[in-house]
Amino acid sequence: MVIVEEYTERDPKNKFILNTIISGFANRRPRGAFIAAVFSMQGFGILVSSAVTMAVAAAFDHYAGHPAPLDTPECADLAWRIILMAGAVPAALTYYWRMPMPETARYTALVERDVVKATNDIGRVLADLDLAAVAEEEVARRRR
Repeated sequence: MVIVEEYTERDPKNKFILNTIISGFANRRPRGAFIAAVFSMQGFGILVSSAVTMAVAAAFDHYAGHPAPLDTPECADLAWRIILMAGAVPAALTYYWRMPMPETARYTALVERDVVKATNDIGRVLADLDLAAVAEEEVARRRR
């Protein structure tokens, strides 16, 4: 989270760069898919938020009946609060799941100046990676 604050404090235009920071641990091949997934989730979130808003509004409209067009029902105050709370759930889950994620090794080594921690972090990321298989795939790809 520190890197997000640091980038956005310097220049608000850097908010668009944050999706590439998210894919900092991604390998070469799936990196583009990760960036596309970040952008597509923004659109999906907009669609879901609109659907939730329409559903809550329809439920409260059914409950309140059909008052005069210029009269605001008392339950409208509760409706916007429910919509706001529903929107906070994905943000809270994202915060909860991202807190244990380590910073990228480059950030840890260059900004925090903790090379040992950076080495340990990258070791955890690469623990499941079979380097021999990756090397064989690279050699086969170059032969084509």
